Amino acid sequence: MATTEEMNAEKVREEAFHQTEVKELTTLVKSLQYDCAELTKENDELRERVKKLASRPPTWPKGYRPQNRRNRHN
Repeated sequence: MATTEEMNAEKVREEAFHQTEVKELTTLVKSLQYDCAELTKENDELRERVKKLASRPPTWPKGYRPQNRRNRHN
């Protein structure tokens, strides 16, 4: 059977392991939150750009003449 000191040492080791795990996971969460904030900002900027581009009328290149492509086999 394990002595009381050995059991206490094991508990201390486990607690230290869990504290280290919590610190690593906290760091990871903060990093992911930062990445998410950056992506959200970029997404909002791109959304505004798309909205602006989608609302303006199309401009054709100089000399381009769109053709009416109706069925001519009647």
